[in-house]
Amino acid sequence: MYTFFAKILTVLLPYGDGDTLSSIECESGSLKTAFDTNVHIEASVSYPLVPETSLLTRYANEIVQKEAYELYDTFMQEISALQEEPSEQDADELRFRYDLSLVRSTPILMSFYGSKYEYRGGVHGSWQYVTKTFLRQDNTIRELFLEDLFLPGSRERLFRYCEDYFKLNQYDDYTWGGFNSEHLDAFLLTEKGLLLIFQDHILSGYEDYPTTLLIPYLKLVSIVNPSNSLPVDFVGP
Repeated sequence: MYTFFAKILTVLLPYGDGDTLSSIECESGSLKTAFDTNVHIEASVSYPLVPETSLLTRYANEIVQKEAYELYDTFMQEISALQEEPSEQDADELRFRYDLSLVRSTPILMSFYGSKYEYRGGVHGSWQYVTKTFLRQDNTIRELFLEDLFLPGSRERLFRYCEDYFKLNQYDDYTWGGFNSEHLDAFLLTEKGLLLIFQDHILSGYEDYPTTLLIPYLKLVSIVNPSNSLPVDFVGP
C-alpha cells in the first residue's frame, strides 16, 4: 500500500542534472467512491480546473474533465459487469485511480502530466503515465500528438536516437527486449526540449518511477514538420 500512495503523489519529473518539472498549483475537480460487495472497491479521479482566462484554457478544461469522467465511468461499468459474474473475479479488492496535473501553461500551449493506476488482483497493479498537450494556433485549438510535430517517418528516427542514447550511456537495466517506436507516445514540450516519458518496465523490469529522456529542440530541427507542427520558437516561456 505504501508504494501505491507514494507513486500517485509523485508530480516531479527529473530530466537532467538537478532539473525537475513540477505541477502548477490550481483548483482541482474529483470523483471518488469506495464500497464493499463481495470485494472491496475503490475508484477516484482527480484533474486540474485551470482558471478560464482564454479559449485555450476553456478547451483544455473541457477535454481533461470529459476524459477523467469517461475513465471513471468505464471502470465502474466494468466492475458492475464483474459483480454479475462473481466466479470470474478472484481478487479481494479492485482499485482505480487517475491523477492529472498541469505542468506547463503559456498563452498558446498547455501541458498536463499524470498517472493511471489499476489493480484487479495479483501481486501488483498496473501503472500508466499520461501526458496531454494542447496548442492554440490563431483561432484553432487542438491536442498535439507526436505525428503532428514531425515529418513522416520521424518516429523511427526518434526511437533510434533514444536507443543510441541508452546504449551510449550504458543504461544498466536496459533489457533490449520489446522496446520499440510505439513507446514514444507519452511526451511533453518543455522549455528545454522534447521530454519523452517511458512507461514502467519498457526499459527495465526494476523501475519504480518513469524513465525520461530530454531531447533539445536544436537536435530536432531537421525533422520538424513545417506545415503541421509546433514551431520551435513557440516553445519558449
